Amino acid sequence: MDNRIKKAAESFITNLTGANAAEFREYVAEITGNREFHDGIEEKRSSHGRRRDSWWEYGIGPTLGTILYAICRRQKPDIVVETGVASGVSSSHILVALEKNQHGQLYSIDLPSWESRSGWTIPDYLRHRWHLTKGKSAETLEPILEKAAEIDIFLHDSDHSYQNMMWEFEMAWAYLKAGGLLLSHNINYNDVFPDFCREHGVKGYTLGDMGGIVKEG
Repeated sequence: MDNRIKKAAESFITNLTGANAAEFREYVAEITGNREFHDGIEEKRSSHGRRRDSWWEYGIGPTLGTILYAICRRQKPDIVVETGVASGVSSSHILVALEKNQHGQLYSIDLPSWESRSGWTIPDYLRHRWHLTKGKSAETLEPILEKAAEIDIFLHDSDHSYQNMMWEFEMAWAYLKAGGLLLSHNINYNDVFPDFCREHGVKGYTLGDMGGIVKEG
């Protein structure tokens, strides 16, 4: 992570969580130096016959993965919900943060795909905190949220159509705790992120194509 990106990431994390620069650097050092995690990823990569650089090819990459790790370490969530898994980069970084916290569960939704097995990069030792539901978020998200009653963090990374993103945002927002975070990847695909912020009278923060909103009490 170069200095320019690191500064932008620090600002993003501070605005969403209140963590200062020193805390952010500590979290970056944690995930960078976590050999069990990186060895587990490498084992999965090798077993699936992927090149060293190819396991990041879908969706969120290592930089945003580190951001998610820092957010989950700082917030210490009870329940995280994400839509969109693919190879499992985001899931892996969320789960390793929950494991470091020794607390929390991740509920993921992903479409069945013949191209790859959902979450194939997730190391085995992290999977006990992971709950995967296969299907469309339009059919599966609401039941998961109803069962949870309240969630701490929501991450959108599924179908990036305006209609689906707005529907997911509105659905998740209703179940977010006060102080909870709504996160979205690929906010550059359309105007749904600023539109949602305007309609709800909230401030959105951005880092590249990642957006985040704090639900105030």
